[in-house]
Amino acid sequence: MGGDGAVDGLTVTSGAATSVETDAVRLESVRLSAVAHVVDEWAVRATGVLERSRVDPCGGPALAPDAARAAIALARDRLGAVARGAARRATDLGASAAGYERAELLADVGRRIAAGIIGSAAPAFALAAASGASIALGPAWLVSQLVSAVDGRAAVDAALEGLVLERGLPMLSDPAFVSLVRAAADGTDEVIAGLLGSEALFVAGGALEAPENARLLLAAAGVVGLASGGRALRETPVEVRRVDIAPGRDGRPAGIAPPPRGVGDLADRIPSGGADAPQVRIERYAGPDGPRWIVYSAGTKDFGLEPAAQPYDMTSNLHAVAGASSLPLAVDLAAGERAVRDAMSQAGVRPGDELVVVGHSGGGIIAANLAADPDLHVVAAVNLGGPAAQVDTGEVPMLSVTHAEDLVPATGGSGVASASRIDVERSVGAIAPQPGSPVPAHALREYRATAELVDASDDPRLADFRRTLAGFTDGGAAEATLWRAMRVPAASAAGVSAPTGTGP
Repeated sequence: MGGDGAVDGLTVTSGAATSVETDAVRLESVRLSAVAHVVDEWAVRATGVLERSRVDPCGGPALAPDAARAAIALARDRLGAVARGAARRATDLGASAAGYERAELLADVGRRIAAGIIGSAAPAFALAAASGASIALGPAWLVSQLVSAVDGRAAVDAALEGLVLERGLPMLSDPAFVSLVRAAADGTDEVIAGLLGSEALFVAGGALEAPENARLLLAAAGVVGLASGGRALRETPVEVRRVDIAPGRDGRPAGIAPPPRGVGDLADRIPSGGADAPQVRIERYAGPDGPRWIVYSAGTKDFGLEPAAQPYDMTSNLHAVAGASSLPLAVDLAAGERAVRDAMSQAGVRPGDELVVVGHSGGGIIAANLAADPDLHVVAAVNLGGPAAQVDTGEVPMLSVTHAEDLVPATGGSGVASASRIDVERSVGAIAPQPGSPVPAHALREYRATAELVDASDDPRLADFRRTLAGFTDGGAAEATLWRAMRVPAASAAGVSAPTGTGP
């Protein structure tokens, strides 16, 4: 059964907020206390009635028979028990509300203090920093630059070498380490405050989570870049071109594809995005009111922080996460997202056309951002291993699949509540890291296996999502196109997709 992890290994939850409204709890406590007083008054009255029923004031026999007096006594006792129980529960509710508020406050303070400690101990804890940077978004890139300035490059290198030798790459796939990365993504500002010993910055960052921290990180990276002349995390223009498709191995004409049978087929069609390979696939289906489209986006292929030819890189990822921020700080539209939008335009997608968007890794956050765009008519989105939890897609249903051992989704932070999101988590167990694959749980092949489990699950939320996909294509074949995107040096970027600043 999906949802309990007992059979298919999937944990299925809704993305809606789980919280306690303490004011409402206190109001119920007051109401229950009032009920207790009223019922207690009834018990007192029942006692008076019982006393009067026992003896005739004129000296005659009892006014009520024994059976009637017994019934009155029973009612009195039960009313008293109800009153005492209601009073106890009213007290418990009041205490629970106060306790929850204290626990929530302590948890937030504890998280922020822990992030500050990580920053203050950054030279001795540089593995978490460097690994998160080289594999995912790179908040620790700035930390490493600041550590270099504070303690010297040699201290960072020595700490990295020592921790790698001691713990090795498998630590990156430890769920506990994944939780640490998630906390660091939400507390980048506190990490930097601890590193610099800045109490003011620590206090100022209390309300900031992953998207806001990503924007602050980009702003800080810009300052570092101006000082050093580097271009780390700075966006560039992108050029997108169509790639020819070879005929299908089953004899189908080139560019003709059957409809996907489920989430597993969607995962199987995500482009690999390797060297000189396309990163975007677009399928056109005939709908009753015009064309419908399924858009697939590849995952991150370049884990460096200096933008090169590949737009699916760390710079694009960080800008994609920052795009979900509500802070009034300008940020360029991510290169990967610009590539997908440009490919959609060239493929013939028009405003109002119905879309399903699918992505892995960095493509997952792109799919989430497209689903959250009110100017697009996205009817469903699928995120496989992308840091997309902080994106609220509104009424657009989004299936977000993550692995417990995959730190990449954690780089998007704890996430925001979104009633339309279906979160699916699975543990893939211990998989030995290989050269070029330091976090094997993040591999697309592992997410394809999980997607097949999603198709086999009988969880009603997953079944509804699968019905949405089936109804979208209506069993018809698609015309498929592939697209290759490349970063373009600013000096030769005339006429190509240039970075566009976005507001909150």
